[in-house]
Amino acid sequence: MSGYGRMRERPVLVAQMAALKAREDAGTPNFRRGALDALQWLCAGGPGPLTGVLTGLPVSSRAIVRELAGAEAIIYGRPSGCRDYACGLEHALMWAQFATAAPPAPDRRAGAGAGS
Repeated sequence: MSGYGRMRERPVLVAQMAALKAREDAGTPNFRRGALDALQWLCAGGPGPLTGVLTGLPVSSRAIVRELAGAEAIIYGRPSGCRDYACGLEHALMWAQFATAAPPAPDRRAGAGAGS
């Protein structure tokens, strides 16, 4: 997916989107929406979920960093109603790049969650 870094395979991203849609216990609705928007953007390109900057496929590392910076500005900035959305987006982008092992919608089975 990304031209510069390691990225989880598209089928894994698609499976995670399905899990987020099916699991109401995977964070708040805004967290799930942020994670879904991030994963959809990685799979389809288009405007960045936070920045609105148009990207093609594969989504570049530079574009991902731009979205992560936008998410961090919201998360660590003034209190905002968008914080949960930004947290979901950040978590999904970090997971998609193997920067964190736990997916946005962890597997319900005991000991699972490090997923591929």
